[in-house]
Amino acid sequence: MAKMIPDRLRNDVKSQAEKKLYQLFSEQLSADYLVFHQIPWQTKNTLGGAKDGETDFLIVHPELGILVVEVKGGNIRYSGIEAQWYSGEFLIKDPFQQATESKYSLLGILREQPYWYQRWITIGHAVAFPDVVVTQARLRPDSPRDIILDKSQLGNLTGWIEHALEYWRGKDNQPAGLGINGLKELEKLLSPSFTFKPLLGVEVIDETEELKKLTQSQFSLLDKLGRYRRLALSGCAGSGKTMLAVEKARRLSQQNFKVLLTCFNKNLAAYLKEGLKEDKNIHVAHFHGLCTDLGRKAGIWSGRIEEGEKAEVFNDYLPELLTSAADKLAWRVDAVIVDEGQDFRENWWLSLQCLMNDPDNGILYIFYDDNQKLYQEGHDIPLQSAPISLFENCRNTKKIHNFIKPYYKSDQVITAKGPEGRAVEIHDYANSSELKQLLRKQLHHLINEEGLYPEDIVVLTPNAPEKSALWGLGQLGNFRLVDFWGGSSEIFCTTINQFKGLESPVVILAEVDLNESESSQTRLYVGASRARNHLIVLNQKQS
Repeated sequence: MAKMIPDRLRNDVKSQAEKKLYQLFSEQLSADYLVFHQIPWQTKNTLGGAKDGETDFLIVHPELGILVVEVKGGNIRYSGIEAQWYSGEFLIKDPFQQATESKYSLLGILREQPYWYQRWITIGHAVAFPDVVVTQARLRPDSPRDIILDKSQLGNLTGWIEHALEYWRGKDNQPAGLGINGLKELEKLLSPSFTFKPLLGVEVIDETEELKKLTQSQFSLLDKLGRYRRLALSGCAGSGKTMLAVEKARRLSQQNFKVLLTCFNKNLAAYLKEGLKEDKNIHVAHFHGLCTDLGRKAGIWSGRIEEGEKAEVFNDYLPELLTSAADKLAWRVDAVIVDEGQDFRENWWLSLQCLMNDPDNGILYIFYDDNQKLYQEGHDIPLQSAPISLFENCRNTKKIHNFIKPYYKSDQVITAKGPEGRAVEIHDYANSSELKQLLRKQLHHLINEEGLYPEDIVVLTPNAPEKSALWGLGQLGNFRLVDFWGGSSEIFCTTINQFKGLESPVVILAEVDLNESESSQTRLYVGASRARNHLIVLNQKQS
C-alpha cells in the first residue's frame, strides 16, 4: 500500500474522479510509492511577486522519479476549432497545459532548495481521464498516449506509472531517481509537520494583564474595611498584600492624611517609593532606613556599628533611636501601613506607634504572611482583633501556585485565580560546572528563543553572595549575572531574602535542594512565589 499524503481523503474533495484515483493509488501501489494529493505551492513570478501552483496528484518513486498528474472526470471532449476542452457540457481548463505548468513550477521550487540544486531527476507530467476510454494514439502533438491514463488502465496503475516515467526518462536521456533520501527531502519540503508554540514573551504580556486585573479586583476588599482604623490582613504569597497596602496608603493620602508606608526589605521599599514618588503625603521607607534617616536628621546617629553589635543595633538600638529622633524632629504621621509585618519584632511596633499623631487611635494596617518569615522568630501582630484572611493567589499562574502550595503551612485553604501557565521546570545539576552550563542554556532559550527581555528574568539563590557559586560562573554565553537591574546582556541576580516582596515574570531559582529540611523550605516558598509567569528550579543534587 502506497504512503498517501494526506493519509486520508479530505472531506472537501468534490471531484469523484479524484476520489476514485485516491482509493486506487492507495490500494494498488506498493509501499515504495509516495503519493501526494492536492499539494499547493508558490513560486516566484519572473515579473515580480508570487505565483500559485498545485497538482491533483504527485506520484513519487525513489528509483523511477516524479510524475505530475492532472485529473479530469466525466465525459471528456475537445473542440479543435475552439481550442477548448469540455467535461460534459462544462468548459474546463486544458489539462495538458495545467500538468505542464505544474511540472515546471515544481521544478522551480526544487531548484530553490539546497538539496536539489544541480541534482538531475526524472520528472514528467501526465493526464488522467478515469471515466472514459481513449482510443487515439495521440490526441494532439503535446498529448501522446504514453502520458494519458484512462478507464481501461485503472486495474494496473503500477504498470501505467512505470510506462509513463519510462517515456520521460527516454526523452530526458539522463535517467535519474530520487533515492530514499530524496524521497524524504521531498516529503519534508511539500508536506512538513510543525507545531507553533506561543512564545513565553507573548504569554507574559497576556498573563500579566490578566493577573493585574485579578489583583486590582482585591481592592474592593478595602471598600468593605474602610471603617476599620486598625487591621491586620494575612495572606499567602501572591494574594495582593503589597498592592493592597499601596492602595490603602493612596486612599488615605487622598483624604489628606499623612501616611508612612514601611516594610522590612529595602529593595521592596525602593520599588514602592518609585511608584509613589509623586504623592507628597506618603513617606515610603524600609524600617531600618527610616530609623537611620531620621536619626541622621536629628543628629543622633553616626552610622557606625561596632564589630559584633549588628544584631543588637538593628533589633534594639535603632528602634529606640527612631522614637528619640521623631520626638526631636516632631516627625509625625496620621497613619502607618506595614507590609512584610511577619518580620517585625515586638519592640518595633511600639516605635512605629510613637510616630503617630494619635498613638492610641491612629490608623494602623498590617499586611503579613507567617510563611514568609525569614528574619525573626515568631512575634505576634500587636492588634487585638482577628486578622482578615486573603486566601486567593492573584499573582502566580496556577502551575506556579501548585508548586508552592505544599510549602504553605496554614489551616487556610488557598486557591489560585490566575491563568494556567506553563509547567514549572526542574533541572538537576551536580556541580558548579553543570550549573554554569545549565544556566547558560536556560538564558539563551528564554531570551533568544522565547522572546523575553533580560529585565523579565531574575536569578535567585538562597545563599549569601560569599557562599554562592553564581558569582564565580563568569560569562554565560552572551549574558552575565549582575546585582542590579542591568542592560541588554545583563541578568539581575540576588538572594531570595533581598528579593522578598518583589516579583518577576520569570524566576530562575538556583542552588536549591528540593529535599531540604522543613526549616529551609520557607526560603523555597518565598523564592518560588516571586515568579509571576514562569518558574525554573535548578536543583542541586546531593552527592
